[in-house]
Amino acid sequence: MTQQWDTTVANDEKPTERARAIRARQRAIGRELRRMYDDVAQEPVPDEFMDLLRQIDEAHEPSGKKVS
Repeated sequence: MTQQWDTTVANDEKPTERARAIRARQRAIGRELRRMYDDVAQEPVPDEFMDLLRQIDEAHEPSGKKVS
């Protein structure tokens, strides 16, 4: 779902009202970004990526030095 926010502030608004409106938009954007990030963070890691990580782990000795 995509949301649009009105980024305009009327010229006749007082500076404090304008600042409040800007902060409210920023909070709304922040909430939406956190929601989207949480959705992505909950996705499973693809098997191909896990295979690559296993290959990297196997290419190193337990001490962390690379095996030649």
